Amino acid sequence: MTICDREQELLAALRSGNWTPELRAHLAACESCADAAITAEFLHQAAATADPHVPPAGLVWWKAQLRARRESAQAAARPVLIAERAAAIVALLGAVGALAWLSSDSTLAALAGIVALVLLTTAAAGALLFAWSKK
Repeated sequence: MTICDREQELLAALRSGNWTPELRAHLAACESCADAAITAEFLHQAAATADPHVPPAGLVWWKAQLRARRESAQAAARPVLIAERAAAIVALLGAVGALAWLSSDSTLAALAGIVALVLLTTAAAGALLFAWSKK
């Protein structure tokens, strides 16, 4: 398809509404100008019906501040989360080690294992309770 030399004149007539009889006759005969007129009319209608909703600047600023605070809180909580997981892993490994120690044949080793298990469980439970208290 070729571009017509009168296309700009046609688009100007569409914008202004000033049509000449010869331009109307040309529009009826020229396929390129007819396509340009259809496209221009579609774009004009789309622009007229579009409702760009722009939120108030204060709302955008407030949401940005909330997001920054939330991201800051998450970054600050990351070490606590790592400490919670590390405490849980240490408690689990200590319990497994204490149970292995308890299963030994020596009475003294078994007694030391019981004491170690009680101390380890108490320390881990206290650490986890402190970490999960959210205070």
